[in-house]
Amino acid sequence: MNWLDLIVFVPLAVLCNTVLPVPFDPVLIYFASRQTPGSAGVLAVAGSICAGLAAAADLTMCRQLHRRTKEKWLRLLPLWKGRRFYVLTFLFALLPLPFSVVRLAVLRHPPKMVPYPITVAMGRLPRYLLTISLWPNLGLPPSSCIVLLGLGAAYAGIQSLRSRSRQELPAESKLS
Repeated sequence: MNWLDLIVFVPLAVLCNTVLPVPFDPVLIYFASRQTPGSAGVLAVAGSICAGLAAAADLTMCRQLHRRTKEKWLRLLPLWKGRRFYVLTFLFALLPLPFSVVRLAVLRHPPKMVPYPITVAMGRLPRYLLTISLWPNLGLPPSSCIVLLGLGAAYAGIQSLRSRSRQELPAESKLS
């Protein structure tokens, strides 16, 4: 395994698994496609550990936001408690579902620090292992994951611009 790849991979793995709306799967595919199967498995494990670290960072941020957010706004967010929270977090980490739903649930009712990141990491690990094992069988060139990453980033950017324009519309309509 190339150390330079690992040095670039780890920060990307943490950033893509935080609030940044950039998909991590294409990053994993790009780096894993350049490795042996054993090294690709190490990248999948490292990616899931980074997802857990990112979840801990998200939790810290959400706890601070929770303290500053009015209760009337918090009531609008999904309420997951107890085992239900961890089961749903695991499923959202495992499946290609929008993980922002989990972050909203964390904002409403912040869980304990230790089990939450572990749940995220354990949900991501099988997903990442499956991704790196299935991708080579598709027969696509390794550079195609860069196109996927670009499309994912473009989609996230467009969604961000749309949400900003929607937030600005009511303020403009009040002035007229």
